[in-house]
Amino acid sequence: MDKSLLLNACIALTESDLARSSDTFARAQAVRQFNALLRRAQELYPSRPDIIAIDWYPNEAAVYARDLIDAAQRLRTAVELYRPGSLNDVVDSIELPPDSRESLTADLGELRDAVALNLKKTALLLTGSMAEAMLLARHPDQSERGPGLLLLVERAKKERLFGRDTLRHLESLNDYRDLIHTRAGPRNRIELTDVRVQHALQALKLLCSELTDTEVRYGQ
Repeated sequence: MDKSLLLNACIALTESDLARSSDTFARAQAVRQFNALLRRAQELYPSRPDIIAIDWYPNEAAVYARDLIDAAQRLRTAVELYRPGSLNDVVDSIELPPDSRESLTADLGELRDAVALNLKKTALLLTGSMAEAMLLARHPDQSERGPGLLLLVERAKKERLFGRDTLRHLESLNDYRDLIHTRAGPRNRIELTDVRVQHALQALKLLCSELTDTEVRYGQ
């Protein structure tokens, strides 16, 4: 069962007849279904504390109906935070270059959380920051601040370091990252939308793919 099917199964469970109106206890079959879905959810989302915290019911014949209804709804709500087939799948498909620093692994986890929680500005800023860090790792400049994302992209373009589609995505990513400045969004007519977040994630994914080759460096 993948994430999309799990979500549909959780929705179906909450909308099913978990107990008769006159019953104190939930139906045993419903409890077994809930237990199975919860275990699968915990396998698919091992880093989600809200899902890991939900307990399954070892005694299927003695579960209060109101408790099962509440637990099933909580599981559904938690799984619904991650909508399969959209931005979440894009960020999950990103694989960092083999020479990435450990801090980027933490940043990628934070980016996944931002996308799952629909924090668009946070997602855009993180993608820009991660892209700059990866480019700097392949750049000869060893100064404290470095040349900045814009100059890194411009030099990569001059040196034809990456493919044309990757460079175009990175140019847009630099504009999105500029949203940290209060007036940049209105001035550049950049709105926080899922399409722009997807574009930024795609830029990061393309860059990671290009940097899989550890020989790709500035000044070669």
